Amino acid sequence: MSRNLLCLAIAATLTLGCGEESEGSVDAGVQDIPADAPVAGDTMGDTAGIEVGPDAEPYFEGEEYVLPDSHVNVIRRLEFSGQITPGVAQGFDLDAEVSPPGDDDSCGHGDAVDPEGREGIDNQFSTLWSAIEPIVGLQVEELLQGAINEGLVLVMAEITDFDDLENGDATFNLYRGSLDPQVGTQGLIAPDQTFYYDYSAPISSSAATIVDGELLAGPVALGIPITILDLDIILPLNDGFIRFTINDDGTFDGIIGGTINIALVADALLETGAAEETRAVLPFFENNADMNRVDGDCQDISAAFEFEGTTAFVVRDASQE
Repeated sequence: MSRNLLCLAIAATLTLGCGEESEGSVDAGVQDIPADAPVAGDTMGDTAGIEVGPDAEPYFEGEEYVLPDSHVNVIRRLEFSGQITPGVAQGFDLDAEVSPPGDDDSCGHGDAVDPEGREGIDNQFSTLWSAIEPIVGLQVEELLQGAINEGLVLVMAEITDFDDLENGDATFNLYRGSLDPQVGTQGLIAPDQTFYYDYSAPISSSAATIVDGELLAGPVALGIPITILDLDIILPLNDGFIRFTINDDGTFDGIIGGTINIALVADALLETGAAEETRAVLPFFENNADMNRVDGDCQDISAAFEFEGTTAFVVRDASQE
């Protein structure tokens, strides 16, 4: 059995699309749009090496533009969130229930408690991951990180419709970007690069609240773009929530949680070169399913993922909207 294909089967069943690294240049307010990134039709300011004046060409082609008053990160690290200690895990209360061990509605799987003491945490994958991480954990995470660095899994996390990034209401958007990104000296995507909005993938949008610099959005159906080896899908993360801290330099750190339909992802994997490996690991996921009980069997598994973002800019195209 190919270890890479086994890792693909595990990663895709559970996951969600060289320059020098520089310090982030964004304050914890509106992300500054650089002078060379005007809205569609505008010309650039007086920037060295760029022709300016009434006869200058627009910086962007056609109807391309940067959305004003938005703050964007590209997710440059995405990791599975396993148990911290037995019964303690990151995640969200997805079903508004505190399920004890043996609970019928969760197919016998009890809820966890998060490090802050919140009860009812639905992250059954954390139990499964703690068991399999010593075997394939490093390979799975390297496979996923490699896909991110190669521009195959570019997930953009965007805040709009906000007054400030400390407190208040906002809109949160999650969508796929496009770029062959530069990777910094830390082995992660470098900050402040300009990505392009990928109109071939859906956008997930949700009302959000920001309290003391921490954003919470959901519940919302999140679509996570995944392209690894010969797998190319938009992974639905149902009943999804996202919570992250907006750091002083404008970067994000937080968790994404939701439920994954095991059969849907397995069907996609069975059409790839990882079909044999998928059949081998599928029973582990089916036995740990804890959500969406139908005729006595749970169809989904709850999961949470830790992520790190870095500041970015996104170019949109009005002609494709």
